[in-house]
Amino acid sequence: MTPQAPIGETRRGFRRWKILLGGIVLLPLIGFLLSNLLLTSPWVRGWLAGKISNKTGLETSIASAEWSPWGGLALSRIELRQPPPLRAAIHQPLLKIDSLRLAPVWKSWLRGRFEVHSISLENPAVTLPLELVAHLSTPQIAAPPSAPKVTTAAPAAIIPAAPRVADAHPKSLNSAPTSPLSVLPTRWIHLTNASLSIVSVSASQPLFSATQITGSLPIAGGQAQSPLAIGKVTSAGQTTDTHSRAELRWKAPLLTLEPYSLSINKIKATLAVQLAMLSHLPIQVSAQFPNQVLPTIPLPRDGQANAESFAVNASFRGLMLAPSTWQGECLAQVISPTLRFGTHTAQFDRGSSITVLRGGAISCIDARLMSDEISILGNATLLSSGNLAAACRIVAPPQNLGDLARFVFPNLESPALTPLSTPQRAAFDLFAFGNLQNLYLQLGKDGPILPLKTTP
Repeated sequence: MTPQAPIGETRRGFRRWKILLGGIVLLPLIGFLLSNLLLTSPWVRGWLAGKISNKTGLETSIASAEWSPWGGLALSRIELRQPPPLRAAIHQPLLKIDSLRLAPVWKSWLRGRFEVHSISLENPAVTLPLELVAHLSTPQIAAPPSAPKVTTAAPAAIIPAAPRVADAHPKSLNSAPTSPLSVLPTRWIHLTNASLSIVSVSASQPLFSATQITGSLPIAGGQAQSPLAIGKVTSAGQTTDTHSRAELRWKAPLLTLEPYSLSINKIKATLAVQLAMLSHLPIQVSAQFPNQVLPTIPLPRDGQANAESFAVNASFRGLMLAPSTWQGECLAQVISPTLRFGTHTAQFDRGSSITVLRGGAISCIDARLMSDEISILGNATLLSSGNLAAACRIVAPPQNLGDLARFVFPNLESPALTPLSTPQRAAFDLFAFGNLQNLYLQLGKDGPILPLKTTP
């Protein structure tokens, strides 16, 4: 019996190795299952949403989360809600993503560096209110010491001085010299059926929207180019462009949208964007409406406007994550504009406006329509607090001015006109004041005050 003893010991040792090997195999599987179970818990989803909320200053929710070694990290039904003052009027979230998937570079993650091969977004939808500028103008993220102040231009490499209307051309953004392709792998953001809508509390439909956007955005690594398909572009509810294509160019650290031409209600426009993948994301946006005929545009009370020609040049620049650095200008000029309200027609020789964004305040510092018969002058400012003030003066012969005022405001029996130095001319002054929720209009100096908009 003695010779059989080593055989039994060998079998027991083999069983121990089988148990140990099974534990080694099962331990990662158990860890994988437990980690995914933990990701589905409300506590972890709330923690992830809180991280996003702390970075953006906006209430965030995540419906589910999971990960796998082969598929990376996936988050489902992510929503960033509108700021509280806008939620009553704008029900769509600021950002909604059906699915977000990260393909990590696991070696980097194990070494404590957050690197990804790609980010895939399914059905991301951005609903951006114009009034959000007022909310974001109080910085949610402190700007770094090197960030430019409001009065200082952002980095010159991507933020050239604002050109004049006559000289503006978005192609000037692409003057950087080219270099051989980098051997580094390119990192991507993949978009599937993305959409962007620009809305306003005072408008019943989006002012601008681009939908069915599909393509890949190079954001890091080697130099690359990529097309971006845009299914439909609408303005004020009217389709202006379908099945267009934009070109993206990446050369570290700049992601450039090549000058993109589109037509908005038969009005030609060109858009160009540069985004630097640096701290706080420096950005520049340039938009140009070249000199062209202004087609008939409908106005309230069955009015309409047109012009022999007009031109607009607009620009925006700053650090996306430091709102105190945001700056913008919009210069517009128009030749021979005409306004019609019922039987009243006003023909002007020329017009212009200058609008700027500085320190969180949007100001139209000068707007005017001029002619020998009638002139309109105005200015307005929207502060970061949401308070608004505007003034408009209409100068014309007293009789014509009174008829026009009674037509626009039927319940105004006796317009409060302001006399001028000559009896052949008088002024009708309009003053708007209040905030985004409650706006009032005063009809004439010391005239009646009417509510224009009240909170629901």
